[in-house]
Amino acid sequence: LPFGLSFATECCDISHMALAMVAAPGFSARTSCPGRRLGAQLSRSKASLAVPKPSAVHVTAAHRKAYQENGVVHIPGAFGEDWVHYMRDAFQQGMDKPGKYAEFIGKDTTWDTLFGARAKDIEMFQDQVFYQQAAERVPAWLPVFHSHAAHLIAQLMGSARISFFYLHAILKQGGTEQAIPWHQDLPYWKVDGKQIGSVWIALDDMPLAASVRYVQGSHAWGLFRPQHFVDHSSYEGREDLPLLPDVDAMLRQGQAKALAFEVKAGDTLCFDARIVHGSLGNPEARHEHRRVALRFGGDDAVYCNRGGETAIPTPEI
Repeated sequence: LPFGLSFATECCDISHMALAMVAAPGFSARTSCPGRRLGAQLSRSKASLAVPKPSAVHVTAAHRKAYQENGVVHIPGAFGEDWVHYMRDAFQQGMDKPGKYAEFIGKDTTWDTLFGARAKDIEMFQDQVFYQQAAERVPAWLPVFHSHAAHLIAQLMGSARISFFYLHAILKQGGTEQAIPWHQDLPYWKVDGKQIGSVWIALDDMPLAASVRYVQGSHAWGLFRPQHFVDHSSYEGREDLPLLPDVDAMLRQGQAKALAFEVKAGDTLCFDARIVHGSLGNPEARHEHRRVALRFGGDDAVYCNRGGETAIPTPEI
């Protein structure tokens, strides 16, 4: 998450903004997408796979308790095989037409090559897709934005209204050692609130050794200074936040506990945007690992111009 701009810290309500609004079960649905119809936006994506229908996912009291107390919950099979095939196809379309800030990362990637490379000989790929861009760039992602993921996270965070923020697509090639360091999502974003979370969807089976690791309960630690993943340097102008503690040392000394999950394609990991998490490489030499994370804000989510450098949304958005 390397990009950002300098702003004065300023927060405001986002309920009036042009975001996709999806109500939780029991509430009336509301969609704010000026001047466009979803059917028209999908016309170019229908040549691939049929759009699956949203599914009903039973969220239990145990799921809600795990999300609230641990900061993360594993919900197996939340997306069926039809959704997995559809999202794999959309994922490939996104790689074929990457965004301006898509990252094609290899062993020797530097700031100078982070955005200039393409799919050949990469170890890791990541890209962001915003609602405002999807219709023109990757319209196949639009049904995913409107899927049952919104209802799922709404129930977990106890929110009557959900605002879609953006989609984060990540691929790790087989055998790569590329890791994602310990971090929190929220300090990188120009949003704030306690009801902000992600629905992370596995598009491939992933063993425990390749799991994202979440530090149990760390969503209650407060926020920490964001770092650039490519060189681990701190974001400029963010000295108001403390540095992240040495998480590995805390784990070794028993001062913290990491939660990890073996997942199958279609499983979801739903997590709070404040939880400390990171991942190792992909130990399966012959199998790539694809995943997408849908980011959502709940009732208390506000737009927040944080002082100093931030990354998401990108300057154009």
